[in-house]
Amino acid sequence: MKITYHTLISLAVCATLCALTQSALAAGIRPDGGTSTSVATAANGHQTVNIAPATGGVSHNTYSSFNVSSAGADLNNTGINANTIVNQVTSTNPSLIQGAISVLGPRANVILANPNGITVNGGSFVNAGHVVLSTGQVSFADQTLESGALQRNVVLTTNGGAITIGPGGLSGRLVNLDLVAKQLAVNGPVVNDYTSSTGGVRATVGDSTTTWDTGFSPSDNGHDWLTSTTSPKTQNNALAIDITAAGGLTGGHVQLIVTDQGAGVRNLGTIYASAGDVVVSSNGDVTVADGSIEAEHDIAITTPGTVSLQGAQMSATNDVTANAGAITLNDDATGPSMLNALTGSVNLTSTGDITNIGSVIQAGTLFTDGSSVGGNVALTANGSITNRSTPANLGVIFAANGTTSLSAQRDITNDNARILSHQDLALTAQGDVQNIIDHTSGINNGTPVAYSRTGGSFLFFTHTTSGFDVDYGTVSNPEQLAYIGSISGAVTISGNNVTNSGGIIYSNHGAIDITAKDTFTNAAVFSGQASYSHSCWIFCHASASSDIVPYGGTIQSGADLSITAGNVARNLGGNVSASGDLDVTAPVTYAQGVAGYSAINQDHGFKAFFGSTWAQIIATDIGGGFSADGAVHLTGDAIVDGGSISGANGVSATGTITTVRAPSTTPVQIGQHLGLTTWIGF
Repeated sequence: MKITYHTLISLAVCATLCALTQSALAAGIRPDGGTSTSVATAANGHQTVNIAPATGGVSHNTYSSFNVSSAGADLNNTGINANTIVNQVTSTNPSLIQGAISVLGPRANVILANPNGITVNGGSFVNAGHVVLSTGQVSFADQTLESGALQRNVVLTTNGGAITIGPGGLSGRLVNLDLVAKQLAVNGPVVNDYTSSTGGVRATVGDSTTTWDTGFSPSDNGHDWLTSTTSPKTQNNALAIDITAAGGLTGGHVQLIVTDQGAGVRNLGTIYASAGDVVVSSNGDVTVADGSIEAEHDIAITTPGTVSLQGAQMSATNDVTANAGAITLNDDATGPSMLNALTGSVNLTSTGDITNIGSVIQAGTLFTDGSSVGGNVALTANGSITNRSTPANLGVIFAANGTTSLSAQRDITNDNARILSHQDLALTAQGDVQNIIDHTSGINNGTPVAYSRTGGSFLFFTHTTSGFDVDYGTVSNPEQLAYIGSISGAVTISGNNVTNSGGIIYSNHGAIDITAKDTFTNAAVFSGQASYSHSCWIFCHASASSDIVPYGGTIQSGADLSITAGNVARNLGGNVSASGDLDVTAPVTYAQGVAGYSAINQDHGFKAFFGSTWAQIIATDIGGGFSADGAVHLTGDAIVDGGSISGANGVSATGTITTVRAPSTTPVQIGQHLGLTTWIGF
């Protein structure tokens, strides 16, 4: 059997539970004599706790041990009528809860506090309103109400101990379930069946002092009885909340609060808010690995650390919001990570980088009939934003019904991936903007390499071989071109340098506006090889081949297109076109074609009858065109070198347009100029 991390965790949990079970079953529930609490035990092991009288609505009960077997236990509130029942363990014995804890008589809030730790494995609560499981120390804060009555609030001071949920889990139909501890390990399902957007499951983990207002009715789900939480902000780099693949938290509303500095959250299981929000507030990393977070309302995550999704699913019916030191999404063997706001918006803000690798960030839903719902996608980073595909999965950022906006203080890179929007799309970088595809460079950066060799001689015949090779390299994944585009809105891109290399930038109906403080480059990426060989010795044999293909380098606007560059605007083997007018503002604009090669081979005819063959390589300028269905306006000079500039309504320039070479098709002669403008590595 292969031993994995999860197997080791399960074995450790089982061993711990087995050890605890033996001692716990023997100890059961035992008062320590400090309060007027008594216990009766039935023949089947079921225990009934006759709780102490209430003071200020609170029944305070102390124990040397508090363990509940599968037979269960009752807290007898009949005649006591306490609003809140506090159960405090004063010894060094941890608690093990394996059965139901029921409140007899009037419903009450229940607090179980054991600083030594609490393990729940098959535990539940019946006829309880609010329930708190805590490893904190108990104290009280009394206050006199305007009516003159005394109200005793409960204070829990937590600085140690762990709550562990075993495979049997924890359940109940509660106004709210609170887990308050130094650490929380969830190895089974925690389910609060009471469906409310204001109540559910809340974990407060780390050093803290919490105050609980006992004046609220045990049936009041309109008020939060946790009135305050303070923390010394202890530095603690340990994992605060660990939810394994077998674990999960389910409630109407799910909230995770980590108070220690540097302490984080790891979820390999399921977190589900069935009626409200999932809220995670941490001071360390928040990792979801092959697990899920789902909310019927919003998801909000806040941490100065990293929010990391690894093959994970995060989905909210409304909005998904994350504020973090860094945000990363990665795919893994299980598939891509998915971050989706089904009908709302996605807002990701990072003080560092935002990275999406082989995963999907999406706001809204696009239906098969073409209709859509949802809001916007907004990514804001003080560092860089990277959207990249893997061989198995596309990297996608998409607003199915709203706008998509990416803003970075450094670079924005879209590598073999998709950044799309139904409405307007805006990319704003203080660094560079790159829409690129992965490419393995060829020999000599695609420049033709000629060769000539002389072999042996026989009589009057000398063996000679000459030819040339062109190697443009290889496009790693031709099925994953880089797309930046809008279905119905405008596209706006700005950066220091803006590069579209092998990618596609488009708008179906809106305008495109591109601004580069320095250089704008649009380039097709060429892949493949071409070769020509001519060999003579008595007879001559020639052969030629070419599989060169251009990819991307396309910018197409369904309306007007504007390009501004502070230094140079260059189109190298690509195509820039507008359905409306095309405006290019730059000191110099280059329209450069790139040599593509086609091969002709002839191995029949009169010469072939005597053993000779003939072949030819044809070089043709590809791309490098600026065109418009309307007019083309150039501010500055323009140089045409194998490319073209054309407008149905004319071409105008404030400077001069110099044609170095018009596009042409030319047979390549060895020893003469090999090809036309060569690809220079973009």
